[in-house]
Amino acid sequence: MSLHPNNPHQGRYDFTRLCRHYPALQAFIITTPAGDSSIDFSQAAAVQALNAAILACHYQVTYWQLPPGYLCPPIPGRADYLHYAADLVAELTGVAKAQGKQFRLLDLGCGANCIYPILASRSFGWRAVGSDIDNTALKVAGAIVKANANLKGLIELRLQPKATELLFGIIQPGEYYDISVCNPPFYTSAAEAAAANQQKWQKLGKANNGRNFAGTANELWCEGGEVAFIKKLIADSSLFAGQVGWFTSLVSQQKHLPALVAQLRRLAVAEVRQIKMQHGQKISTILAWRFS
Repeated sequence: MSLHPNNPHQGRYDFTRLCRHYPALQAFIITTPAGDSSIDFSQAAAVQALNAAILACHYQVTYWQLPPGYLCPPIPGRADYLHYAADLVAELTGVAKAQGKQFRLLDLGCGANCIYPILASRSFGWRAVGSDIDNTALKVAGAIVKANANLKGLIELRLQPKATELLFGIIQPGEYYDISVCNPPFYTSAAEAAAANQQKWQKLGKANNGRNFAGTANELWCEGGEVAFIKKLIADSSLFAGQVGWFTSLVSQQKHLPALVAQLRRLAVAEVRQIKMQHGQKISTILAWRFS
């Protein structure tokens, strides 16, 4: 299984090209035992510099900075999700390629990184709304959007005032979105998140150096974890059935899919899709459903 064929991040990173577009990355370049250029992916600062370089090189986003502790997502995987999302939108709307401002994306939990709205606007010219319960994250995301002229007028950010809600308070009367995307919190508690992180470092044979991709509490865990989060999204989606073409969510643990699909079947949705993605050793699924 490989990346979506339209994903520009195929193969190895071209560090020479990336450094040309973002010279600050050069400070983090190392030489592997095989003699190749790379970065130390265990270092959060190196990962953030790599992301900034990718955005500058491939998407002409020249300012992208996160405060310490906020999630710094791997861009190739996020781009993969959006290219599959674009396929769903094209199919539903009957166009060869979903491109342009007439298409709208809703990102539930955009975080400070704002990566899905940025990639959607730069890859497809879509308009996007990003929501979050963290006002600080939205201020950081807003600063990124404001600093990049090519994002102007394409991205709107909205605060979700109730931490227990997802769609209510965000989708307004009369609005329509071609697709919603979501990267739910994976873990059920802070302790579970910490244990998973410790296990990762043990597999690498290194001392625990924190999370190289970082992540705040509400980005990493919630009560009931991803399965409870997505079940809530599914339940609420039926109340906004006429305002979203495709609802989607990333599912990181395959064992959760049967229960989620069963819930969707009980809602009598028009269609359910399960789209597998693999990035390295990690396999995840885009769960997508529509009501008409």
